[in-house]
Amino acid sequence: MARHGENIYRRKDGRFEGRYVIGKKANGKTKFGYVFGHHYIEVQQRLIQKKAELLRQGRQAGRQRGDTVKKWMLFWLENALLGSVKDSTYQTYQNQLNRHVLPRLGNLELAELTPNTIHTFLQELQEADLSENTIRGVYRLLVAGLQAAWEEGLIEKNPCKKIRVPRGDCREQRVLTREEQNKLEAVLRDTHALPAWLGMYTGMRLGEICGLKWADIDWENGMIAVRRTVQRLKRQNRNCGPKTALCVGTPKSRYSRRTIPVPAFLVEKLHDLWLEQTRDGSVAEFIFSTDGHAAEPRTVQRQFERLARRAELSNVHFHSLRHSFATRLLELGVDAKTVSVLMGHGSVKTTLDCYAHSLAKQQSKAIQQLAKSRMHYRDLGRHKPR
Repeated sequence: MARHGENIYRRKDGRFEGRYVIGKKANGKTKFGYVFGHHYIEVQQRLIQKKAELLRQGRQAGRQRGDTVKKWMLFWLENALLGSVKDSTYQTYQNQLNRHVLPRLGNLELAELTPNTIHTFLQELQEADLSENTIRGVYRLLVAGLQAAWEEGLIEKNPCKKIRVPRGDCREQRVLTREEQNKLEAVLRDTHALPAWLGMYTGMRLGEICGLKWADIDWENGMIAVRRTVQRLKRQNRNCGPKTALCVGTPKSRYSRRTIPVPAFLVEKLHDLWLEQTRDGSVAEFIFSTDGHAAEPRTVQRQFERLARRAELSNVHFHSLRHSFATRLLELGVDAKTVSVLMGHGSVKTTLDCYAHSLAKQQSKAIQQLAKSRMHYRDLGRHKPR
């Protein structure tokens, strides 16, 4: 099995085999190159060398023909990143490039890019009502790609350097009110409702819930370990099978790999499901299993949407449960650091930025409490013995 998406495998003869993308064949299919060795590190180093050679070749070809942003960025993405990052990360980069970068900058030559070009590009993204996180993600991708172009001698300097990403207004997340949450809970009765309970009372992402295994539950202490996530991703090698595949991978970040306390009533619901599957002889490795495999997130999402309609809730997605979980905790006065850890955020700042709008009532309450304390101490001063 390949480690960390590096496309390095152990062969039957005991050697390691590394695969890298060379380019496209005449029929449009992906052309691969291979390196071999007796040790993983050895093959890993050879892959790095081969990819560096390809980038140098790309530099020479670019000087002859005049690389456009589209030509270089696609070449860099496929040859420098494919197999070096997680499949889900690579797909995110592909989407950012195809949706935002290439339509606006793709036909420009690399040499035509200036800081003013990049600044205008970022402003256009902001005017397109994209979230600040999306804009920053696109910017980071562009910085990395153009830095590689500079290192290969294709441009005099990286035009992205010293460009400040414009800050946008933080989008208000869709959060269930307490009344809406009560209405939803009233219709969560069958097995299909259990993922929704987990979303509301653990804050787990949909993919994390689909990736749960029975072995992840600590029944004695009432804890769930988040160790994997499930996503449907595009196949990078489209020459065989369907265009997409259901992939079980590592969580979004190292902070997402966490252990979450589970309310007693939810532990009981999970135990009831385990007993039900045991009686039916359908116990599988994954808690929410389809034919022994992890559940399809899109299927769970559709099941939830039916439940939301039954509860007469509009504009509610499964991810709204995660936002509602964080909001309820903050409303109860739980400190932001604890909420951040439970959510799997990389920093407390992320938590505060995402849910600042949900804290207006708490902020008002805090000010009122401060004012009351002032009145209390002033009254004490009046009755102070002389």
